Amino acid sequence: MLDSRINFKNEKFVKENIENWHTEDLISAATTAKDLSSLLNIIKSIEKTKSLELLKTRDTPEHWMDLYKAHLIIAQKLSELDPKFTEPDSTEQNLFDIILSLSVRGALHEQIDLDPETDGDDLNKIIAEADTPSDFYDKEIEKDDDFCDALEKATFHDVQKVHAKLALILSKNNNSYTLKRSSFKYESVKVQTISFIGKALFPQLNKTKHVISKTPCGTGRGDWVDTPTSYILARLNDILTETKSRLSIKLSEYEDHQQAKKRRRQLINKLMFWKK
Repeated sequence: MLDSRINFKNEKFVKENIENWHTEDLISAATTAKDLSSLLNIIKSIEKTKSLELLKTRDTPEHWMDLYKAHLIIAQKLSELDPKFTEPDSTEQNLFDIILSLSVRGALHEQIDLDPETDGDDLNKIIAEADTPSDFYDKEIEKDDDFCDALEKATFHDVQKVHAKLALILSKNNNSYTLKRSSFKYESVKVQTISFIGKALFPQLNKTKHVISKTPCGTGRGDWVDTPTSYILARLNDILTETKSRLSIKLSEYEDHQQAKKRRRQLINKLMFWKK
């Protein structure tokens, strides 16, 4: 248990204790809104750093989850101590969170509904027979009230940022979080366990054994690469890629609308000039 008389302005000390998994003790020690606010700012900073590290290294996210949980607890405690407290609303982050939530829940629910006895276990076939990502977007994302509300509130730049964030995630993790076939197959082949001379001298020792061998084949026609190749990650990648494409269309529509407004203004200005 940490000393309750902690100086939460001492950022180095607080960060060291967070890195050493003392986050819960720090939350217990923070009794005033000022202390909680200072702690929340430090946690937010580390949370962002950890999330960027996860994108690069794909390590297990336990520490990030611990920080995220602490973030929510502190925000709740602050709202109880100060009813006026609200975290700065980020329409961009809200839109991104809703997209991610709908996509993850959709992929998880689809997996729950899979029955190996009737659907088999060929992931490529399962995904081929599922709703296309476009149909999924039309049914599950575009018609969601929270998504529609968030998209309506988001500015052009908010949508741009969400699109860029999705593009970054998909490009950095594409080789790891999609179903991917290698250019070889693993096959069991028979090999001699003794040399040619040994076989000639001692025919009775003519023994063989089975070993696993890589057999070259056409690109992408071999075995699944374990990177990992789970249904959820593959399906999620497809859904997020489709969502990114739809946001591109929204951005194009917005730009076309702005250009049309600009042309109308220019035309009105010309008409006004001619009247003079």
